[in-house]
Amino acid sequence: MKIALVSTTQKSGCPPIGLVYLASYIQNHTQYKVDIIDTNYRDIFRADYSKYGLIGISAMTVNYTKALELANWIKFWHNIPIVIGGVHISTCPESFNPVFDSMVIGEGEKAFMELLFDLENNQLKERYQQEITNNLTFPDWDLIDERYFKRQFNTTFAEWGIEGWLLTSRGCPYKCRFCSTTQFWNKIRFYPDNYIINLIEDLKKKNVTHIQIWDDLFTMDRERLERLAPYFKESGIKFNCQPRINTIDDEMCQILKDSNITLCIFGFESGNTRVLKYLKNDLSLSVYRSKEAIKLCRKYGLDVQGSVMFGSPTETLSEMLNTLKFMLWCLFNGAQRLWAFVATPFPATAFWLYAPKNLDWDKLSHHTNNPLLLDKSVKLWQFRLVMFLAHRIEDLFKVKKLWKVIMGTHNCVTENGEEV
Repeated sequence: MKIALVSTTQKSGCPPIGLVYLASYIQNHTQYKVDIIDTNYRDIFRADYSKYGLIGISAMTVNYTKALELANWIKFWHNIPIVIGGVHISTCPESFNPVFDSMVIGEGEKAFMELLFDLENNQLKERYQQEITNNLTFPDWDLIDERYFKRQFNTTFAEWGIEGWLLTSRGCPYKCRFCSTTQFWNKIRFYPDNYIINLIEDLKKKNVTHIQIWDDLFTMDRERLERLAPYFKESGIKFNCQPRINTIDDEMCQILKDSNITLCIFGFESGNTRVLKYLKNDLSLSVYRSKEAIKLCRKYGLDVQGSVMFGSPTETLSEMLNTLKFMLWCLFNGAQRLWAFVATPFPATAFWLYAPKNLDWDKLSHHTNNPLLLDKSVKLWQFRLVMFLAHRIEDLFKVKKLWKVIMGTHNCVTENGEEV
């Protein structure tokens, strides 16, 4: 039997890493062969599903409507068992639709093994959920489209190269009001050092030059990072990571620099301290600490990018203007890029309490002119004007990155005009 795992997430900037791990685990522990059908490179509504004995669809909340449409389309033509998994169904299992035969809640490796055993015995259950396990399967990158490993311009690093992706842990210790990570991963687990080193060596076989570290919070354990730093450095690969402003000091910046990490991506969230503390659910944070984190990173030659959001519950117009001012401060004080999101409620977050009833899943978006959480004190036209200004500041950051690219190209040319 062949299995199809379908990714419904488009334009995410990376392959469906979760499905790569799941497919690799299935193929390493069973006789089944797995194909990943990736919406980034294939029309998932035109794929030939008749050759599969089981179809798994992964969907985030914004893609759940698409997942339902795809399942209905497949069921119309084929009598094939369909399983739904991913972040949305894991955080909102009550949205399960009978067009699916089963759902997998949380991490899928062990649960999928149980599902396959039941499928072989014609005893599929509606719900599968595993206990937390340390999955040490190596991702088989040959399962994804080879175009992911083409040399191209990397918009994150603002450099040319071949991109790779790395997970060194699962989970996050913090409980931000807008994030469901804690609910999905349940607890934090660090991968063993040797496993991480081998993951990097495996990516080097793909001639990777830049790696995005996709840990929710990379800077949790300093001793661990100090141990790994020499191996990161020796790889010759450039890395980026996602720290948190309260984990940044001189010592951490030196560790990151020694690890060949060239870019730190922060969730700054707000340029107003009250809103920042509320969003991050952390009274120790402040806009001052955000600015100090940027200064420290730049002191050690680390590029800085980050995100902010507008339209959070209780956020006033004046507080939104504070965030615009913060974006401008970042522009002139060393940050390479900032981008703006619209505060959006997702299942299993504190924001979800504010979500309207009977909400269409596909209306949940970080990019919308109709915010769902906007405080009543802020008029819609005022919010839209703020977002217009935020996007114009984003454009100024793009010009800044373009200048970096131009200067980088210039530095690769000798005095004789020959490329190095």
